[in-house]
Amino acid sequence: MKDKLYQRGLRKILDSQKINPDKGAGINPSKNILILFEGTENSDRQIILDFAARLKASGKNIKLLSYIDSKGELMDFGMAVYNYSSINWLGFPKKHIMGLLDSQKFDVLLNLNISDKEHLHALACKAKADFKVSLPTKYQHDFTLIFNTKEKKKLKNVLDQMMNCLEKLTF
Repeated sequence: MKDKLYQRGLRKILDSQKINPDKGAGINPSKNILILFEGTENSDRQIILDFAARLKASGKNIKLLSYIDSKGELMDFGMAVYNYSSINWLGFPKKHIMGLLDSQKFDVLLNLNISDKEHLHALACKAKADFKVSLPTKYQHDFTLIFNTKEKKKLKNVLDQMMNCLEKLTF
């Protein structure tokens, strides 16, 4: 029953997204980038921070939103973070976390949801982005590109392969 209610809520999020098929992505569609990921492991968090620094050095505006698997107080990791206490019983992030995505539109979303967590998936669906890139998921979605790799659990390899693919898609 919980899964059916989650699927219904996810469908509402997807139905509320207005997609304009006439709007093109433009010549440089990747100025503002949102990266969603699970940052529980310090090594994964550092890989993402290094990746974001590389993107920032090339003139991109990067926003990071990370899930930290804990129930206690969160430390300052230099990015927006949320934890278990910010998730409702259906598996959705609570309104204050979902609200973080209402105020800005992104050119590119990178959904690095390696463990296919429901709440990260819901955030990826909620985010307003022209081009949404994600790893494979079992949930309904509105992603532009599903990036399937054999080494889904190795974040550094996923990012390297994803960047190679995205470079080929851009001018």
